Amino acid sequence: MRLFAGLFVFGLMLSGAARSQDISEADLRRHIEILASDAFEGREPGTVGENRTVNYIATQWSKAGLRPAGTDGSWYAPVALTVRTPQSYRLALTDRNSGQTVRVEQDEIVLRSRESSYRQSAIPVVFAGYAEQSQDEPSVVGKLVLLARTARDDSGGGADFRKRKAKLLQDGAVGVITVLDDQDRWTRFQRFFQRASTALVGPDNHAQLEGVISFDQFQKLMRKSGQDAEMLLTDRDELTVIELGLNAAVKAETEVRSYMSHNVIGKIPGTEPKSGAILFLGHWDHFGICRAEDPLDPDKDRICNGAVDNASGISLLIETAKRLSAHQHDRDIFFLATTAEEKGLLGAEAFANHPPVALETFRAVFNADTVALSANGQKIAVVGMGKSSLDSDIVLVAGQEGRDIDRSGKADAYIKRQDGYVFLERDIPAYMISSAFADEESLQAFLNGAYHDVTDEANDSLVLTGAAADANFHVALGNYFSSTTTYPGIATSGSADN
Repeated sequence: MRLFAGLFVFGLMLSGAARSQDISEADLRRHIEILASDAFEGREPGTVGENRTVNYIATQWSKAGLRPAGTDGSWYAPVALTVRTPQSYRLALTDRNSGQTVRVEQDEIVLRSRESSYRQSAIPVVFAGYAEQSQDEPSVVGKLVLLARTARDDSGGGADFRKRKAKLLQDGAVGVITVLDDQDRWTRFQRFFQRASTALVGPDNHAQLEGVISFDQFQKLMRKSGQDAEMLLTDRDELTVIELGLNAAVKAETEVRSYMSHNVIGKIPGTEPKSGAILFLGHWDHFGICRAEDPLDPDKDRICNGAVDNASGISLLIETAKRLSAHQHDRDIFFLATTAEEKGLLGAEAFANHPPVALETFRAVFNADTVALSANGQKIAVVGMGKSSLDSDIVLVAGQEGRDIDRSGKADAYIKRQDGYVFLERDIPAYMISSAFADEESLQAFLNGAYHDVTDEANDSLVLTGAAADANFHVALGNYFSSTTTYPGIATSGSADN
């Protein structure tokens, strides 16, 4: 009965005044042209560009009728960030049994410290595998851990690695050195690790010592310890912590810079806040002035403006907020513009760590990112489909809106690369729904071209047909999930695959 009643009531909701105020391409373009203008300097966190960006978003949400939901009644929630850049480092290893020095090729490792300087000797070195550690295995307290980058399920390693690393730090490890399983990846990882790295401030987010080591060097060290390097990196069912019989002496000097950035948070209060809340989010940040000045061409473009990524997503949130705030809703509807997504989903992580309401209050989360790509708004990709109980509700809304869902699964490749994944990791239903990720040709052209480049600008080539359709679809999602009539708080009968 609920399914048919929901369809009827939802149909009535969409046949009223809200339909006469559909979001247009011009509505979106207006915000994108401002947010992606040179005046905003590429929206890099911690810069004048951030100040202009967060002020613009808060002003627009205020005009839309939202209420501030940040810290102390403001629109903003501070996010403390730390940037670390390796300066100099040295690792020396000694065999504990023989006392002999074990040669370490210094150009096959990169190290950085949590504080500006780290010096320690006689640190026991262990290897940590994939299985859960049992009580009768060696402790990692006070030890330097070599940890494989590869994920247990061959999914690429990022999220799985972060979880395993966090657990090691929680258990008392003083340092974690990432082990690559492919020597061909070494040069790329070496260059990446030598650059500045940003993390949330706090001891739980960075070990006293971190680093990366090449596969060739790891293999040589394991031979000295009587271990099979390939077996250590491929046995994902049994291996936990293994003593290597090595002690480390470490010196690391790191440039450390801390600064404050901000999330922007607003909400539309509901009449039944105890029924839960829904959340719309998107990241406001980009790469700022991303190129060095060219003395031979001082007028050369240096700003990564981020029109598609992600001024387009923020424009969608602004216009969605306007439409939803014009009507009363049962549930609270929160809007979140995150910082430092480009630096590792850090703003979303900070929000999840310190939400304005209990995290389990959120019944559904919708992330808007890189929406301005497709000229056809008919088909949508639903990143996150199959990860929660809301799939059939998403299908229901798509049917009401006349949208076709891309069932190829190709867009799932991006699930861990967007802010919604922070919520999925915490078992909160989260989706990124977009025509852009259903248009594989346009998406790949963007990723291979203007993505993270100075050419991602608000110019005549900006495609907003699909983005406007996506924005209106987000309004429909807001109306549906904020209502206890259409969505009481449990999944509809049936599944998304039926």
